[in-house]
Amino acid sequence: MKSYGEFCALARALDVIGDRWTMLIVRELLVGPSRYSDLSRALPGIATNLLAQRLRTLEETGVVASSEEPAPVSARVYYLTEWGLGLQRPLVELARWGVPLMSAGAGDDHNRGRWLVFAIMALYPEAAALPAQARFPTLTARIDADGDSLLLVSGPTGVRASVTNSDESAEVTIAGTSEQVFAMLSGGCADTPARITGSTDALRRLSELTATALTAGHDPADLPA
Repeated sequence: MKSYGEFCALARALDVIGDRWTMLIVRELLVGPSRYSDLSRALPGIATNLLAQRLRTLEETGVVASSEEPAPVSARVYYLTEWGLGLQRPLVELARWGVPLMSAGAGDDHNRGRWLVFAIMALYPEAAALPAQARFPTLTARIDADGDSLLLVSGPTGVRASVTNSDESAEVTIAGTSEQVFAMLSGGCADTPARITGSTDALRRLSELTATALTAGHDPADLPA
């Protein structure tokens, strides 16, 4: 592991997580524990030997741990330690800082529906940060995007999302590309909008939810970075 050699908390942190791909590996593990093959598939472009090296370094520094899981998994599964989970807040804030960079659209970039789990962490504030008397509506929504299905759950304690099955039942179903779904969840719009189905009442609550997004009512390009 290379070091900046500086007695500084930021420099010491970057010694651990500042290498290329490392924070994206952490992002994937914030979505959920993953097998090596899951991580390789979720991180297009990373060489297999580099992924193995980064995981080894993260385990050596105590950010990540792993265990051999029995059937039906029958594989080594990687997960964040308690210390590693402490990276959620700073990485979410970094993602919020990067939202204006999304305004150019996906272009030729890779897309994975599962990345919307992390996007949802960044788009919606903590329940305690909502204005007085405001709260998140109670709602479940299944998101089908770019080969993945997610379950978004909104309620008084906040907004959360997780990877799920394509047949998961929910009050609202949202289908489209990651770019289309991101635009909808952020309170904006896409040239071709995501397909949304649900009862009139559920769609009303979905509209109430997207109105609480930190980006709602703003052009992402105009947000302070």
